[in-house]
Amino acid sequence: MNNNSNLGALCIGSIATFFSLSAMADFTYENGHNRLSFGGDVELDINAQNTHSGKGPIFFEDEIDNGDEFSQTGRILLDVSGERTSDSGNYARFKVQPLVQTDGDMGVDDAWLAIGNKRGTQLKVGRFEAYDLFPLGQDVFVGYSGDTSDGLYRDGQGYVYQAKEGRGRGGDAGQLMVNHSSGDFYAEVSTLFGDRTDLFDSSTYHGYTIDPDDDAKSSLIVRPVLAWTPGSWTFAAGMEANLVDDAIVDERGADVSDRTGYGTRVSWDSGDWSVNANLSLLDAYEEENVTLGLNALWKGFGVGYIHAQNDIDEVKPGSNEDDAISVAGKYSIDTLYTSYHFADVLDVKDLGIYLGAYYSTIEHDEVDNPDDADRYGARLRFKYLL
Repeated sequence: MNNNSNLGALCIGSIATFFSLSAMADFTYENGHNRLSFGGDVELDINAQNTHSGKGPIFFEDEIDNGDEFSQTGRILLDVSGERTSDSGNYARFKVQPLVQTDGDMGVDDAWLAIGNKRGTQLKVGRFEAYDLFPLGQDVFVGYSGDTSDGLYRDGQGYVYQAKEGRGRGGDAGQLMVNHSSGDFYAEVSTLFGDRTDLFDSSTYHGYTIDPDDDAKSSLIVRPVLAWTPGSWTFAAGMEANLVDDAIVDERGADVSDRTGYGTRVSWDSGDWSVNANLSLLDAYEEENVTLGLNALWKGFGVGYIHAQNDIDEVKPGSNEDDAISVAGKYSIDTLYTSYHFADVLDVKDLGIYLGAYYSTIEHDEVDNPDDADRYGARLRFKYLL
């Protein structure tokens, strides 16, 4: 029997073994230039939080729909990774991570193919996340009085831009990235292309209807990043911009997809300490955002602070207050979060329990700031690495 047949038989047996065991460490098979591994993790959360439904503007007291709620969220992730190398050092790699959500839904985290060489150059295509320009540290539970740039933009809410609109895993959009590593230096150019109307979780932008004729174009977001890691330090900077004009327009014909963002980070990791300082800027249509972040982790204890400012130039005038959706002017969003990690619980390796909590406020320079817009939450997370 040849090597390919042996590998195929072992793959089948390994998959059966993986799903039959209730707990196992990451399993890896190597045969010459071939490598195949199976792993995953279980992540289950019990949450208590105060939420805002997002149905009404956050700056109108009578429109805020909020309440305390309890929930369970989480998923089981399965990881299958493979690699084949040539005698010259070139390689092809793949990864697929199917998810089983606790609410019964199915999904996928990463699903990509990478081709590279021993000189440090790599091409990756599929579904993945590019370089993180705004790491949150141990982000067990971080929520905001508003939305984030790795989530969705909702009109009438605060927005915490974090240089992640083009980072990846964007709905139906495709991804392609080229990166190169050389010593302490790393560079990448990633792209996100296709339908990006799902960035907007509301039908309006500053009160104006988005894509009223349903004729949005495919977007092309380009995101170059350069990083330098001398010893314990990391310095990184990058940007993201949509290169397609009028990809998404509103009822005025304004190009609301014209969004250019910038991000920088400085990180220090040594011994029991890990510290991140982040800065992100966004220049959008009639809106400018800036976000500052600082977080630290020490022996399982993490704490972080994020300050965001939104400056909206113009909103659609309403004939009365009931028609108003968004508010012009300057918003300020302040968020404090913390966490703690109990490692190897009951002396079971890779079984962890996390505690996380956050508190977030939002203010406006010309509006009476409602206390009902404050958001807070706590989480108990169980995590087991297979």
